[in-house]
Amino acid sequence: MVTCQKLQLTPIDGRTVRLTGDLSVCDVDKDNGEIVRLSVHDTVIAVGDTITVKNSRFKVNMIISDMNPDGLPAYYDLMTAKLTASSTFVLPFMGGNRKLFMWNRLFVNAFVGTEEDQDCIALLYRYSSLPEFLKFENTLESFRNFRVRREPDAYHTVFVFDVPDRAKPSHQAFLRGKYSEIDHDWKLRIIEFHDFHIDGHTGRVLFQSPWLKARIESELDVSLHEDAELYSKPDMKKEIYSSEYYSPTKPVL
Repeated sequence: MVTCQKLQLTPIDGRTVRLTGDLSVCDVDKDNGEIVRLSVHDTVIAVGDTITVKNSRFKVNMIISDMNPDGLPAYYDLMTAKLTASSTFVLPFMGGNRKLFMWNRLFVNAFVGTEEDQDCIALLYRYSSLPEFLKFENTLESFRNFRVRREPDAYHTVFVFDVPDRAKPSHQAFLRGKYSEIDHDWKLRIIEFHDFHIDGHTGRVLFQSPWLKARIESELDVSLHEDAELYSKPDMKKEIYSSEYYSPTKPVL
């Protein structure tokens, strides 16, 4: 944890650093309702900046807050990225579960491609020199579908894999935004991978829940086709890894 005056910066996961403490000293600037800058006396953290926490650098691409019941901010999350759709629907094609892939610790995001690689599953991790992570790297590189490891900067590692043959039809369905056409067994594995409930949001997307369809129609005041997918088609600007977006630069803090 890093302390700055009356504030604390604490890594939450591979994508997020949380700012807590006396947030009354923070001045907030917004653009179209989105937080773009936090100012604390002479220190400014803006979207696009890089911060250093526990000797690691984090690129801040978005700033999100949560409010206490009294209407005051409980914290500010300085985030490199939100989870991609690939992290939810494609990573489970690798087998295992969240724990196996260090989801809550060093995992950043999953992708369906990189700047150099196509037709693949790419996993971005925050680099660690701990023996546990070095052992984890060796485990990933022992996978039969392992293709290559890349180190885009000093703080991240990308592991690239071929899509398992048995998952290729479902992978193609995901790319087309046809979540309901993902193979039934893979749907169940996706839910199991994340320890979701089949009646949760992801399960309802995969199995085209009438309840979710009715809710979307009500919220958006639209009428959906009976076979409509219930989740947005993957945005390839987010589902393809970009070093420019994720790699840190010279830190401001």
